[in-house]
Amino acid sequence: MAGIYIHIPFCKQKCHYCNFFSSVSNNQKDEFLKSLQLEIGQQKDYLLGEEILTVYFGGGTPSLLKRAEIEHIIQKLKNTFYISKNAEYTLEVNPDDLSEDKSKELIDAGINRLSIGVQSFHDEDLKYLNRVHSATQAHRAIEGALKSGFTNLTIDLIYGIPTLNSENWIKNLNLFFDYRLPHLSAYALTVEPNTPLHVLITKNKIAGIDEQNMVDHFRILLELTKTHDFTQYEISNFSKVGYNSKHNSLYWSGGNYLGLGPSAHSYNGISRQWNYSSLSKYLKLDDLKTVVYEKEILTTQQKYNEYVMTSIRTSWGCNLDYISTVFGEEFQQHCKNSAKPHLDSKKLKMIGNILLLTDNGKLFADGITADLFYEYKGHLI
Repeated sequence: MAGIYIHIPFCKQKCHYCNFFSSVSNNQKDEFLKSLQLEIGQQKDYLLGEEILTVYFGGGTPSLLKRAEIEHIIQKLKNTFYISKNAEYTLEVNPDDLSEDKSKELIDAGINRLSIGVQSFHDEDLKYLNRVHSATQAHRAIEGALKSGFTNLTIDLIYGIPTLNSENWIKNLNLFFDYRLPHLSAYALTVEPNTPLHVLITKNKIAGIDEQNMVDHFRILLELTKTHDFTQYEISNFSKVGYNSKHNSLYWSGGNYLGLGPSAHSYNGISRQWNYSSLSKYLKLDDLKTVVYEKEILTTQQKYNEYVMTSIRTSWGCNLDYISTVFGEEFQQHCKNSAKPHLDSKKLKMIGNILLLTDNGKLFADGITADLFYEYKGHLI
């Protein structure tokens, strides 16, 4: 099973924290859609004929697309790839773009899952993040989607925002629970280099991140989602039974995926490729021979590191037997040796032959992952 990601690189305005590639002008949208059609044809063999289980419209702001534009893309995909009849079609939406009528149009276009970028139900937080929508619009978007007939819905929330205290974070989570939605993505606010947020904090224009506040919010998140019977199947993702994101689960399970659009990444178990983060270069894609990406053939070491990076974040964990079978015993031994200090400090736990992060370890996931990586020593490549 494989997936397709489509990066729609247009936004009404740039959020202060965002480091994804996007443009605040959609004047070239028609030209982009023409190039996208060409790229779909150009990359028809990248997934080696695998059945497509999931299609994900991300960005940027995919909800800026019209119904006919979405239909046209989906039809081109169906004409080019073998797509499952039960495929998951997800579209990210901003609350200010989503009404009940718009939701119905998306259903008619073939979208069966929505990811709504709420981020917070408090206007003070939204202002800090430079989000274009209001808290009122966030509520209206969710209510409109539910009335239109969507049942597979997720929202994004951000914690660790300096304007967000623990009391209001609890209110955000309780509002989510009140809507009885089956899925939640909750992310720690990260200050990425060269983003407006980084610049503003550096210049003392706005408050910086309080690490203890973020840790408190994360622990509240774990406690309340458990209380409401949500499974944390990945560090930032929580779902009711049967509502895992098929698309993101594909990434974390080591599945193959094709990324379309500027800055999109692809992986097929043999190679990894990434499109240029440039709309002007992407629009030069005018025939099947034009190359708008860089590509590398993956080494055993890279494949092992990729597996560790994705699996350790999940509820199914990092399987040492799988590492031995697929990558070799030396990689397995390296993983065991590197994991020992984190097992001793109870940041990792072992169930059978599977490594899993503990709740405390989830706070240190990036550092633990880096420790488990295999560094090139002149062999096993």
